[in-house]
Amino acid sequence: MAILVRDKAFYRQLLHIALPVSLQNLITFSITMADTVMVGRLGEVQLTACSIATQLGFIFTLITFGVASGSNVMIAQYWGKGDTAPIHRVMTIMYRVVIVSALVLGAVAFLFPRRFMTIFSPGDAQVVREGVRYLRVIGISYLFSGLAISSVIVLRAVGTVRISLVVFGGSLLWNVFFNWVLIFGKLGAPPLGVQGAAIATCLARVWEILSVLVYFIFFEKKICYRLRYLFFRKLGIVRTFLETSMPVIINETLWGGGMVVFAIIIGHMGRPCTAAYSVCRVLNDMVTVGIHGVGGAAAVVIGNTVGQGRYDMARERAKSFMALSVVLGLVAMGIVLMLRGPLLSLYNISDVALGYAGQVMLLYAFVAIFQAGSSVMLIGVLRGGGDTRFVMFMDLIFMWLVSIPLGFFASTRLGWSMPVVYALLMSDEVFKCCGACVRVLRGRWINDITKIRVER
Repeated sequence: MAILVRDKAFYRQLLHIALPVSLQNLITFSITMADTVMVGRLGEVQLTACSIATQLGFIFTLITFGVASGSNVMIAQYWGKGDTAPIHRVMTIMYRVVIVSALVLGAVAFLFPRRFMTIFSPGDAQVVREGVRYLRVIGISYLFSGLAISSVIVLRAVGTVRISLVVFGGSLLWNVFFNWVLIFGKLGAPPLGVQGAAIATCLARVWEILSVLVYFIFFEKKICYRLRYLFFRKLGIVRTFLETSMPVIINETLWGGGMVVFAIIIGHMGRPCTAAYSVCRVLNDMVTVGIHGVGGAAAVVIGNTVGQGRYDMARERAKSFMALSVVLGLVAMGIVLMLRGPLLSLYNISDVALGYAGQVMLLYAFVAIFQAGSSVMLIGVLRGGGDTRFVMFMDLIFMWLVSIPLGFFASTRLGWSMPVVYALLMSDEVFKCCGACVRVLRGRWINDITKIRVER
């Protein structure tokens, strides 16, 4: 049997979803990079403060992504079956979780910013002070961004992907413009530094939610979700949602929590290490743009195929995605090696931080191959096929029981250098990639949730 399927419809559907999703990821990355580079021009203290302060927003984004991705699994299969009534109920649960999470974490950002900052940087008063200024503003944006991101993710499940380019493309333009005005004090505005960056982000998030609302009200014709559905009293699908989506939510929370712990471990190694890590995260986000695009497309393609009851075809397509992930990994490695020097030249940080960043980037070039495999196979194929518990256990075992303990012990007990600690913290990608490939090749990963009866 050939590794790559020869079905032209498969590749058309893949490109139809993967290209816009990749462009959306590129735009989202550009927003993050613009913030990092423009704040980085203020100095190492400001860059470190923003890098730490954004961890709270990162937690919220992962909760949002988790509940939306879990919903995406269900919606893709129901859409493949042609049943839209359960889709409305799934979206209602999703929006309710996003709203509550935004309000809770927004309150943390406004009421307890100093306590949050001291978790990551307990001995640096300058970093804490700048981070507090950022957090007290940025918490306002969580509700807007959560509703926009979750809406865009579930629209992918029904093949609607171009709206994301409008939403996040406009957000990029507004964010860069207001960053320029408010961070550096242009066009008569006072120079607000990191606080200006937070205000600019909030304004960009307003654009995102307004764009999504306009699209749903006037243009969306597939799902036809309406505001009144938020007040459903009897959903009839909560149990199915919990069984399918809760592992995804836990999975994303575990992964996000792991990344926060990564930042804490690196943060306790000193300001140069934190600055180097923040620079490398930018490169990580850059090279995974295409990887996440293919992973998102894989989740939709596999989910639609399973929903149609075409299980053998789903297994064949899964093997094709495995082969594509190898190609993506090699491309990612090449991009890292090519951009390493130019990216480092953009930052005004210490020589020590630059040295660490350069070494870590070389390590990441190797890790990127395995990261491509784990992302496409776990987040794409297996999650799209409904095998959400296996994906959850991969992160639980290899991130929390292997890489994090190794990194923590190496940094606190052995006193090893930052690049070595980084390598240990990223070792889970190698194990997860291998585990995912074995799971896919065995073929016992399909869970058709559309066969579960939904109470009307």
